[in-house]
Amino acid sequence: MQHGNETKSDTGIVLANMLADMEEVDWRQAITKDQCILRLAKPSKQVLEVLAERFALDKLHVKDICDPTHPPHFTRLESGALHIILRFPVEREAGDEACEITSVSILADDRMCSLVWPARRFHSFTSHDLKGLKVDECVSKIIHMLVDYLLSRVYTLREEMDEFEEEILSDVSRADLGRLLTMRKEIATLARHARTSAIAIEKLLADSAYKENLRLIDAHEHMHRATSIAESKAEHALNVMQAAQSLLSQRLNEVMTFLAVITVVLTPMGIIAGVFGMNFTQMEVLTYPHGFVMSVCGMLLLGAMLAIFFKLKRWW
Repeated sequence: MQHGNETKSDTGIVLANMLADMEEVDWRQAITKDQCILRLAKPSKQVLEVLAERFALDKLHVKDICDPTHPPHFTRLESGALHIILRFPVEREAGDEACEITSVSILADDRMCSLVWPARRFHSFTSHDLKGLKVDECVSKIIHMLVDYLLSRVYTLREEMDEFEEEILSDVSRADLGRLLTMRKEIATLARHARTSAIAIEKLLADSAYKENLRLIDAHEHMHRATSIAESKAEHALNVMQAAQSLLSQRLNEVMTFLAVITVVLTPMGIIAGVFGMNFTQMEVLTYPHGFVMSVCGMLLLGAMLAIFFKLKRWW
């Protein structure tokens, strides 16, 4: 998404536009105008106070807006305005093992819509995205676009996990199960947020102003799809990890079995060699012309017999 023109305050970004033609206006004027959109990122205390007065927000709602970890939620305010909080993944930066998750608040009534990022803005909308829309259409399109981003992240992560799982199963000795565990945690987190976001959207659909809104119906279906895909993939990843650990354990058992057989086969030879290494002069076998060869052959024969015995018993 492209960034529009931004008015930077000391603490964040404030964008105000008329929905009809996306003409830029001062954010203080937008508060009093009809059919406009206000977009905020890390809003200042002053902006929050004006916003709270405009939508008749209490301190708890203001606190929820400023909380980037707040779970998805929907409520109708006493003023008649709606307040919906959704949680979405943001673009992953280079070197990050997992994407960051943040909340976003949408406040709207029949006159204006306000989109508030509690910290820095992670998604922006072009003038083309929102131009000519009514307030309810603007709200539903913003939700739909954010939902599509979450769903696309689930699809992307699923493909990454599929490829990585194939690498793991092709050579478990070099498997990085820690990375797969991190990916599984991320997709499980996406599943949880998709499920709770679907509940918030479902409550919004039950509202008379947004009932049978096609974009919201589609967004609700996308969240259920994302939940289903993410939960299924998380379960599959767990099965792959268990299979990889079983293969590693099997290989370790094979190595230990081989070492145990070698130890048992060589033990009689060590005993015989130890006997001949004793400091005795009266050992009749030492006077035989081929005593040494006979001793070595006897040790090898005993080792071979033990190896054959283990093989017949399928211990090796």
